[in-house]
Amino acid sequence: MKTLGEASTPAEVRAEAALIAVAAWTGKQIGFTSAPPGIASPSHRGVDSEAWLVAVDQPSPAYFLKIVNSDQKAFVDLEAVFEAASIAAGLGCTPSPRHLARDADAIVFDLLPPGWKTARMDDLRRADVMEQVIALKKAIHGARPFTLSWTVFDRIRVLDNACKAAGVDRPDDLWWMLDGVGEIERAIAAAGYDVRPSHADGLASNVMISQDGAVQLVDFDEARNVDPLYDIGIVLNEAFPFEEEMRPALEVFEGSFRQASLDRCRAYAAADDLVWGLWGMLMNSISPSGDIEFLKYAQWRLLRCRMALRHPDFKLKLRRL
Repeated sequence: MKTLGEASTPAEVRAEAALIAVAAWTGKQIGFTSAPPGIASPSHRGVDSEAWLVAVDQPSPAYFLKIVNSDQKAFVDLEAVFEAASIAAGLGCTPSPRHLARDADAIVFDLLPPGWKTARMDDLRRADVMEQVIALKKAIHGARPFTLSWTVFDRIRVLDNACKAAGVDRPDDLWWMLDGVGEIERAIAAAGYDVRPSHADGLASNVMISQDGAVQLVDFDEARNVDPLYDIGIVLNEAFPFEEEMRPALEVFEGSFRQASLDRCRAYAAADDLVWGLWGMLMNSISPSGDIEFLKYAQWRLLRCRMALRHPDFKLKLRRL
């Protein structure tokens, strides 16, 4: 573990600068060490930031320092992240954010104690874990609104424009996927939808599980006011390959199973796959993190989007929204 003044790499220099920016820690003994590196495939974890474990006036780390990578700054509003995580922490859904170092593009969070692990997709398939994830998300849905609102379709337009600006090589059928997701947007807009504060992240890696089976949500970079069925739909898309497996989780969420809710979740999942496909292509083009398999991740998400849009019941599902 390094202490302030011992930084020897560019990443450590950035971490030092962020820690020095925390006024509440001025004059304290601070140690820091890097967290495990991020990967995009086969699991998507920790690719948007540099992560550090931090000890303050004690030998063991008690805080988690997150510094947003330069290639992600255009997509992350740190003030909004801090606000959303603070609200969720007040509900017992996530570790508390403690300090915002805006000039250093960083936030310090409480660190979960030893024994907690990052969830994998198979973990989400366990009924006890999925039920807790849904309960945490529902608690956030009942909170006061966040500052920012968006739809997955807004995010698609932002990323598509960013890909065009960066000169990203685009799949020949991307226009077709954009058109198909455009149909989804129009169908959902015509049917109407609710808007609630939401975690808005479906990745298994942003769920933490303790040794005794407790669950917490982490990473509120995507948190916005969205349709709650988007928030749930993208988790179901991460966990289950088949719709039959999704039904019990939706029943937990709504109290009873409704086909229209499942259809909407599946429609949102297709749109979310397109989001992350575009994001992966963009990062493959502009990110300095050349050892991360962004393109492989993008291709997987785009493949799943194609499969959803080509489903024989795609048009029927839209009519049932």
